[in-house]
Amino acid sequence: MSQLELVAILEKSQLLGYIGPGSINEHLEHARAQLRAASPTSDSRWCDLGAGGGLPGLVIAYDRPDLNMVLLDRSITRTDFLERAVRGLGLQEHVEVLHGDAAAIAHQDVHRGAYDGVLSRSFGSPATTAECASGLLRVGGRLVASEPPRQCQQRWHPHALNSMGFSEPNFLDGPPRFVSISLLRAPSSGLPRKWTRIRKDPMF
Repeated sequence: MSQLELVAILEKSQLLGYIGPGSINEHLEHARAQLRAASPTSDSRWCDLGAGGGLPGLVIAYDRPDLNMVLLDRSITRTDFLERAVRGLGLQEHVEVLHGDAAAIAHQDVHRGAYDGVLSRSFGSPATTAECASGLLRVGGRLVASEPPRQCQQRWHPHALNSMGFSEPNFLDGPPRFVSISLLRAPSSGLPRKWTRIRKDPMF
């Protein structure tokens, strides 16, 4: 496999509207910056929430074949695209594409508390992202999420994060910017709540 193949897949993803505008090189650089921010250890298990068109999870899986990566998205058309991309890049041995609702999947035994890290680029609001990630992470695991270019630490509420079991957020200045939050204790069995409830009544 070559980076040209990866670029071609991301270009197709962009044409299909799965990733936003901008040069593919910029998207690659952003994904690789998120990889550096996450700094995952070899053989660790990571989940890309809302993997969509492959950013950042597909790029990270390409760069780090020593990781076990799950690309999770609720859109069947996007997971079908990702399945083909994973096969095309020969990443099947260490990458799983998972179609479904993150809030529901986080309650399945095989996924609950099963991840060393969760990645998010544009999955949802901070409250939505944190709540879904809380059920997927093992204690000691980390959520590493992309942040807007302008600093706004108020987006992540420490008190609400603590109620889910998280540490205070650690902001990683860029550009690009990221936030890293560790899970200090397992969340209550009711978290995450159902997707409709999360969207209607966010925890912060």
